[in-house]
Amino acid sequence: MRNNSLLLVDPNFKADASANCHLLLKITNDSFSYAVVSKDTEEINIIFDKQGCDDIQKELKSAFTTDSYLSLNYGAVKAAIHTPNFIFIPDEWFDGENLAVYAQYLGSDAKIYTKYNNKLGFNTVFSLDENLKASLPEQTDFFPQSEPLMVLFNHLADESLLIDFTAVSFNVLYLKDKKVIFQNHYESENAAEFNYFLLLMIEQLGLNDTVPVYLQGIINEDDEHYNCLLKYFNQLYFFLPAEKKHSELLADMPKHYFSGLLALDLCE
Repeated sequence: MRNNSLLLVDPNFKADASANCHLLLKITNDSFSYAVVSKDTEEINIIFDKQGCDDIQKELKSAFTTDSYLSLNYGAVKAAIHTPNFIFIPDEWFDGENLAVYAQYLGSDAKIYTKYNNKLGFNTVFSLDENLKASLPEQTDFFPQSEPLMVLFNHLADESLLIDFTAVSFNVLYLKDKKVIFQNHYESENAAEFNYFLLLMIEQLGLNDTVPVYLQGIINEDDEHYNCLLKYFNQLYFFLPAEKKHSELLADMPKHYFSGLLALDLCE
């Protein structure tokens, strides 16, 4: 799917029904995707995906200028956006009344956002590229790219890896004893680069071959990344936590491609 775009639209979707739908936006450093999901039926009405974006800000601005579906009035808009400027802070150390104190750790003077994860017991403090954010609707609820992974933790084994792939990067979450131990994002354009980062994580986190690995995004059985994982792990699963969202649109698609995007609807 690299350098390609995909647009699937339910022929029964009517523009005047948009107010009863959620618009979900997943914006990574190299890809852009969105879904329109009915609030009542959880039916997926629209799926769009574009991989291998050289200039994500330009792609986003163009999409909101030319794509008529993005100009509709939606009941809610949620956007998970890649940013290198984020930190996790446990409840006992978090000062919600003095967010400016965290700016020195974010490496940015931009506006500071926070998201609280009640089940995991910590806050994500982050900032975003203001120019990129300017293309999005005013009512957008912003999340860091890590949040759609975090919200799925209770679908995972007590110790597990969750890896969400784009065509040229991946986002990883490691849990142990149902606690977040590690989360990071890496750019890897080929299997050799992926293998390097994978070995680094195995060494630093002390992983063994029995750890279950859950896969979502742009990965397929027997492709280079999948076969690389098979060298080190015995349990690989294509992850479909959002499969309860039914749609004829995805009948002929690998549903794990969009698990991370659709999980955004669970974020609060």
